[in-house]
Amino acid sequence: MQSFGTSARVGYDSSAFYDRKIYAEPEEVEDGSSEENAVPELNRLYAHSSSSMHELPDNSVHLMVTSPPYNVGKDYDEDMSVEEYRRFLTEVWEETYRVLVHGGRACINVANVGRRPYLPLSAFITADMIDVGFLMRGQIIWNKQASAGSSCAWGSWRSPSNPVLRDVHEYILVFSKGDFARQKPECEQKQATIGRDNFLEWTKSVWEFAAESA
Repeated sequence: MQSFGTSARVGYDSSAFYDRKIYAEPEEVEDGSSEENAVPELNRLYAHSSSSMHELPDNSVHLMVTSPPYNVGKDYDEDMSVEEYRRFLTEVWEETYRVLVHGGRACINVANVGRRPYLPLSAFITADMIDVGFLMRGQIIWNKQASAGSSCAWGSWRSPSNPVLRDVHEYILVFSKGDFARQKPECEQKQATIGRDNFLEWTKSVWEFAAESA
């Protein structure tokens, strides 16, 4: 039997790792029901805040993907403090938790912002999602270097004493509700359509593709 952490794709016993105190607290959350409800209407857009998705019943959505407003002065932004901003987003995370099925996924694309100070929005959102009850599944680094320019922060050009980092990445934070797995109903037992090479590439924690102009 190989020890945990071997480089090859071989069988190993990881129980010693998960028995450590860092994993002492149970992570899976009983959210009351694993029964899934049908969405009343497919392929319809609702033009209002996701903090109240009253059109959707509990436990009805399998996947949520979003990139929230960054609160940095865009036309659609409000001028909020960090705490106000986090409360604003948490209302959406709580409503997302309600509508997701047991084992459903939530994926949030976000970038960190600012320099003085540097605001780790990805860390704030991760902490708030866990507080809501989500299970953290991992984070994908979106490497946007292919579309990054050559600009730098004023006053930092070739300054070894106080360089300023240029972010060429964003995050895709991945969470699930209630369980790390999702038992699909028999009616959904369909054959996977993703190929071997795409599966191996897309399950890596770093993605590389150019960004679109906002």
